[in-house]
This record gives sequence, C-alpha cells and structure tokens, in this order.
Amino acid sequence: MRILVVSDTHVPVLARNVPDQVLEEAQACSVILHAGDIVSSGLLDQLIGLLPTYAVHGNQDSPTVRTRLPIRRIVTLGRWRIGIVHGHEGSGMYTEDRAFNTFSLQRVDVIVFGHSHQPMNERRDGILMFNPGSPVAGRGGEGNTYGILELGESVGSRILHVTR
Repeated sequence: MRILVVSDTHVPVLARNVPDQVLEEAQACSVILHAGDIVSSGLLDQLIGLLPTYAVHGNQDSPTVRTRLPIRRIVTLGRWRIGIVHGHEGSGMYTEDRAFNTFSLQRVDVIVFGHSHQPMNERRDGILMFNPGSPVAGRGGEGNTYGILELGESVGSRILHVTR
C-alpha cells in the first residue's frame, strides 16, 4: 500500500493550493495522511475527495477544521499501526519528542507528525518517526517536501522534494 503523507500545507494562508506535484503523486496512492495545519476546510474537503484521508488538526487550523479533526489518532493500515499527531502539544522540548511521547502508552509502528516544517525519516526505539516537512513552507534548508510510505512486509519511507 502506497500512502501520501503531508503536513503543514497552510492553505490558503501560506499558499493558495497544494503544489500540483503533490496532488499528482496522490493518484499513485491509496490513502492520504495529513499531520495538521491544513488551515482551511476547503483543502480538507479536496483531499477527502481524492482519497481516504486520515488527518489531525494542528495549532494553525481554523476553528472549523479543529471541530472536524482530532488532535491525535491511530490508524491501522494492513498490519501496521500509525500514530498521527501535529506535534505542537505535549511533553518534550522538541517537536519529535512531543510526537514520540504522545504515543508512549500505545503500540505504534510509525509516528507521522509535522509542526516543524522540517522532514525527518528516522527510527527511534524501533518506531519510524516520519515528518514529511511542508510542501509549501519548508524550513531548515531542505526546501519544500512531502513523504511517501510504502506498507508491505516492511515499512518503506521516502521524503520527496517539491521541484515544480
């Protein structure tokens, strides 16, 4: 199963739309995971119209988006349990610590998070910590990015750069 992973799209505040490259990538995927700061219901509805979408709200989401989405969730896709959180709340000094600590009492294989606008694709205590960055407002010198998860016998993960 191929999954499109995005976060921090900030439409329409930082960008008018999600880049076409990201929406084209969705055509080759089965599911979308969004780790918050969608900002507008319009974009949320657009993503839901494309594919099954599992999302959480972030600190910059409109009140309407916040009422529609949880602050954290766990989804099971195939045999894999994926925790999704934005990463702006909880215990820990750094975003990845807050994301990790959010699921400390639950079994997850992957934690998808956002907030920092900086991609991360590393393992921590056997859990894949996956931040796709932001496709519209990347930080930390990485540029604008999004992610792909490939779920099969193992979990494959890639960070991709928006090039157009």
